Amino acid sequence: MDISEQYKDLTTKIHENLPLRAFPIRELVQIFRKNEHPITLKTELSVTSVHNSGDVSGILCTVELVDGYKMACALTHLIFSKTDKLYSEIADYQKKREKRIKQLKLTGRN
Repeated sequence: MDISEQYKDLTTKIHENLPLRAFPIRELVQIFRKNEHPITLKTELSVTSVHNSGDVSGILCTVELVDGYKMACALTHLIFSKTDKLYSEIADYQKKREKRIKQLKLTGRN
């Protein structure tokens, strides 16, 4: 299965299981804080939508805070519970995506 099909398949599975609970990585916490929403690494986010933007940006999610504030972010910026039924597929995507981004930066194709 090629990358575009993998992204499409995972996007469909996530969409069918929305909303999902997730937690932010440090970089996403900083972005929320810059936008005057002081969250922590332990702040639970609700993934309310998902979009496959292809190989350029990967899989994007809309996350929502309890107060209703929404933000788009990359699936790689979220941490999911190991008990989530899509955990292994999402974690696999995240590892491969981060490796791919590093390769693109090394080859100057970013």
